[in-house]
Amino acid sequence: MMTKYLWLGMASFVALQSAHAQAPLTPDQQRIIDLEKKVEELTRRLEADEARSAGAPAPQAAAAVAAPIVAPAPAPVSQTGSQRPTNAGVAAGTIPRGESNNVGLVTVGPNGFTIQSADGDFLLKTGADFQSDVRTFTGKGSGNLTDQILLRRVRPTISGTVYKYIDYYFRPDFGQGSVVIYDAYLQANYIPHFAIRAGKFKPGVGLERLQSDDDTTFVERGLPTLLVPSRAIGFQLSGDIIDHRVGYQLGVFNPVPDNSLADTAPSNARDYTARIFATPFQPEHDVLSGLGFGLAAQGGNVDGVALPAYKTVGQNTFFNFASGVVSAGHRTSVAPQAFYYIGPAGILAEDTVTEEGFQKGTVRRDVAFRSWQVQASYILTGEKKSYGSPNPKRVFDPRNGGWGAFELAARTGDFRVDQGLFAAGFATTTSSPRFAREYVFGGNWYLNRIFRISVDYGHTNFLGGAVSANKASERVILARFQLNFI
Repeated sequence: MMTKYLWLGMASFVALQSAHAQAPLTPDQQRIIDLEKKVEELTRRLEADEARSAGAPAPQAAAAVAAPIVAPAPAPVSQTGSQRPTNAGVAAGTIPRGESNNVGLVTVGPNGFTIQSADGDFLLKTGADFQSDVRTFTGKGSGNLTDQILLRRVRPTISGTVYKYIDYYFRPDFGQGSVVIYDAYLQANYIPHFAIRAGKFKPGVGLERLQSDDDTTFVERGLPTLLVPSRAIGFQLSGDIIDHRVGYQLGVFNPVPDNSLADTAPSNARDYTARIFATPFQPEHDVLSGLGFGLAAQGGNVDGVALPAYKTVGQNTFFNFASGVVSAGHRTSVAPQAFYYIGPAGILAEDTVTEEGFQKGTVRRDVAFRSWQVQASYILTGEKKSYGSPNPKRVFDPRNGGWGAFELAARTGDFRVDQGLFAAGFATTTSSPRFAREYVFGGNWYLNRIFRISVDYGHTNFLGGAVSANKASERVILARFQLNFI
C-alpha cells in the first residue's frame, strides 16, 4: 500500500514539473509539491521501520555498518574431550531486548542452522555428520577380508538451550544399515563449576574416545579405545576447578562392553568413572598453552555384560573368546593421557590398563589388558593444530588460489593380553593373538571447515592367533569423505 502511494506521489510530482516547464507555478501548486516531498520522506522512514521490525535490513542511502562479531569464550577444561557446547559461537542477546520481545535471530554457518531468541535464553541448532568410507585390504592376509564401500556414520544432530541454563543434545545414527541413538542427554548449568548431565553420552575415560568423531586425526581411532566404553546411559557431574586450567568429570553409568554401547542395564550394578584433566598454561603462554594432561579411571561390576569385541584399524575382530565364556566380576580401568599442540604440530598419547573379570563353568578369574598409542601430526599449510579440526586459512576455491589445508600424520601402538586369560581357558592362542602392534600413516585434506577427505594406510602385526604361526598381518587402505555440519 505504501508503495502505491509513493508511485502516485511521484507521478503527480512529474506532472507538476512538466507543467512548471511551460508556466510558472502558483502558490497552491508549490505547496502541493512540498507536501509530496514530505509524503515521500515519511513513506521511506515508515518502510525502514517495518523492515527493521520484520528482521530484514532497512533501505539505506549509504552502506550499512556491519554488527560486531562476538568471539565465543574458551571452552572449559572439563569440556576437553566432551561434546562441544551447543551454543558455541552464538552470541547471546544479539538482538537488544528493547528492539522486539518476539524477534529472534536465524543464522546459517559452518556450525549448522541456528535459531536463537532475542535474549539468548533459547537456542535451537540443527546439523549433520556424514562419513562415507572405502576399505581396501592388501597383502597375503587379505584373502578372507572383504573390501567395502560403506556409510560409516550418518548422524543428524539437534541441540540447543532452553531457559538459558539447560542444554540438550540428540544425535541418532543411520549408518551401516542400522538405526542407533548415539547421544541423547540434558545438561543443567545452573551452578558454576557443577554442570549436571543426564542421558546417553560418552563417559569420561579415553582421551581419543572423547574426541569428536569428526575431529580425530585418523579415519579410525587407536587401540586404547578398545578398552573404554563408547556411550553409556547415566549421570555426570563436571566443571572447572580452575577456569580453563583444571577440569573434572565424575559419572555413574549402566555398565557396557568395552568399545561399545547399550540402551539397557544388564544388572543392578553400576559403572563409576572419574577424570581430571589440566591445561595449566592456558590461555596466555605461547609455547605451552597447547599442553594438556590428565588421568581417568573406571570401575564397576560386569555381571551379565556382553563380551567385548576387539577390532583392528580395518574394523575386523582379531580376538575371539572361547565358547562358554561370560563377563563376570569386577572391571577396573586406569588411563593416563596427554596432548601437546604447538603451531601446526601436534602429539597425542594415552595408555589404558584394564583388569576385567570372566568366567567359564566354575573357573572365574580377573585378567589384564593393556594398550597404548602415540600419534603425531603436522599441518603443511601452516594452520594451528588443536584437539579440534583446523580452520583452513584459504578454503578450497582454485579460481582464487585457495586449496584448503593439508595434514600428514603417523601413529603407532599396541594391544596385549594377560597370559592368565589363556591359562584359564578363556581363549586359545591358536585363534586369538596375545599381542597386536599397529602402524598407521595418513593424510587429511581440509577443503573448508566442514568438508574433509582422508586417506590412511594401516599395518597390524600379531603374535599368536593361528594354529602353527602368527595370525596374518592386516594391511588396509582407508579413505573417507566427511561432511561435518555441526
